[in-house]
Amino acid sequence: MITATEILKQVVAIPSVEPTQAGSGEEAGEERMARYFADFLSDCGFEVEWQWVQPGRPNVWAWGGSPDRRKVVLLESHLDTVGTDGMVVPPFAAEIRDGRLHGRGAADCKGGLASALAACARTDLAALAARGVTLLYLGTMGEETGNNGAWAAAPRLPEGLWRTVVLEPTEMTAVFASKGIAAIEVDIAGRSAHGSAPEEGVNAIYAAAEFTRRLRALADAEGIRFGNEWVGRPSMNVGMIRGGIAPNVVAPSCHVEFDWRVVAPERIGDVKAAIGALLDGMVAEDLCLSWTLKQTQNNEPLSTDPDSPLVGAFRDAFRAEGLPPATGGVRWCCDASVFCPRSAETVVFGPGSIKRAHASDEWIDLAEVEAAARVLQRVIAAF
Repeated sequence: MITATEILKQVVAIPSVEPTQAGSGEEAGEERMARYFADFLSDCGFEVEWQWVQPGRPNVWAWGGSPDRRKVVLLESHLDTVGTDGMVVPPFAAEIRDGRLHGRGAADCKGGLASALAACARTDLAALAARGVTLLYLGTMGEETGNNGAWAAAPRLPEGLWRTVVLEPTEMTAVFASKGIAAIEVDIAGRSAHGSAPEEGVNAIYAAAEFTRRLRALADAEGIRFGNEWVGRPSMNVGMIRGGIAPNVVAPSCHVEFDWRVVAPERIGDVKAAIGALLDGMVAEDLCLSWTLKQTQNNEPLSTDPDSPLVGAFRDAFRAEGLPPATGGVRWCCDASVFCPRSAETVVFGPGSIKRAHASDEWIDLAEVEAAARVLQRVIAAF
């Protein structure tokens, strides 16, 4: 039986760089990685389907177990990596030194993918079918630039996923909570006037300054309401402001961009409603004439009951493997935010550390990769 280490050596050697970050056409895109993924799972008895999201950039759907698809367990890995600029190790040589494999994607997230593929190779699909369980392993494109593959897959998923496991480097922790992200752009409209008579205009830059002050106060208040021990408090960061025409013209418009990290039970719709009420208040006070809001990222927070059967299955698997039964939350966001609203229970899990993701010397501990494969095999068997 092929080991997770052998699989990892093969997949790290296959470039699958997000195209805008690729140094050459030979590095760009997920198609080569997708073909390996599809062929491997097909050889394991899975039924494979292709979803071409962009030219040369597919999602791969691999179905095993029960054909009726009424009780679906979803495994998901993204197939893309970030670019290789600045790396101090050969990005695709998959060199092994001192029990670590080095290369682009080793931690994020081909280590988890290799562990999951090894677990699938050891899974008795007939036993799953006899219990009415369908195992779907979904390999997605474009996670590194906005979860594009996950969003493309979401409308095609069966109604009401039973369990979902998203592979990411969590240091062998079963993650049941994470922050969501709302990336928001607000355009504030004022009225231009000559700089010698500013009282005749409505300065949109001044309005934007007041908006960011009130926005920060709102975020601080929401942080007190919704913070928890697993992921901390909601947070907000204003990252960009631009506006105005010239120093001697009252600014007729100003553009503000910010991101809001959402913590359950707060939802992104609640955040947008609160921001809208804040802006309406500014219009009522004649601080601006009007406003528009555009959302460019919509990733809801992950919040699975820590006492759920899926989290419990991970704890049992950890104990059976002699590992600490580590569960908890993370502040970062991944494809799980797309799938968790569609699944009864969702966990993020994998070998490796997020601290090594995208690093110039990216590496992963091979003992963790093998242990993760055994954990995943036990979790799948528990279903």
